[in-house]
Amino acid sequence: MLSALAGVRRQFNGSHAAQVSMADLIVLAGTAAVEAAARAAGLDGCAVPFCAGRTDATLADTDGASFDVLEPRADGFRNFLDAATFPGTPPESLLVDKAFMLKLTSPEMAVLLAGLRGLGVSDRAGSGVLTEAPGTLSNDFFVNLLDMGTTWSPAKSGGGGGDVFEGRDRSTGQLKWTGTRVDLIFGSNSELRAIAEYYGSADAKVEFLVAFIGAWTKVMNADRFDVSLTPEKIGEGEIAALKYKYLTSAAGPQARL
Repeated sequence: MLSALAGVRRQFNGSHAAQVSMADLIVLAGTAAVEAAARAAGLDGCAVPFCAGRTDATLADTDGASFDVLEPRADGFRNFLDAATFPGTPPESLLVDKAFMLKLTSPEMAVLLAGLRGLGVSDRAGSGVLTEAPGTLSNDFFVNLLDMGTTWSPAKSGGGGGDVFEGRDRSTGQLKWTGTRVDLIFGSNSELRAIAEYYGSADAKVEFLVAFIGAWTKVMNADRFDVSLTPEKIGEGEIAALKYKYLTSAAGPQARL
């Protein structure tokens, strides 16, 4: 991915007076991917804010050894955990700690994780990707996590340090999903479950999209001290228009009746 972006950067900088940094290009690529995933879910017309101005640090300007201690050892948003670094520490508590450092609220933490799982982001061999259509920005993670037709139990095989669970069909016992403690906390914790139920409802797809874009923009600008961390709010009228457009589109619920 980085090599592809490096080629785009060389081509752009070689033909334009204005130059783009690799840091800006990485964020811009993510922004474009989120917009494409929203369109894939049938939710058109929602632009993801982007603010340029990041600069790159070369190896000559960086003491790599001093940055080794900053390498992440746990990131619940990516379902990543170095269990040896945190023996006996519940992974879900590390997710909350990460969200706190990113200055995310509980709803922002929930929608950001759910959206990333919908995009297929998981370091645990697909655990937590609770959707039949990875790469689509939808609320499928919440829908399938809370599905009462699925029963969850610790995985009997496949490792995972004891924090991987299997979701099986309650009637047939057939394996449907796998998830970690980080994923399942949104069904077991009462406050987070309330958030999951709200964004997992059939008529909350647009609200989920808008909330995810807000959380994404907040994180992408978390290291920017020259801009506001709060993305531009989308008005209720715009949300209603987007919802109507989705409900009447070919991807909307009427198409499945």
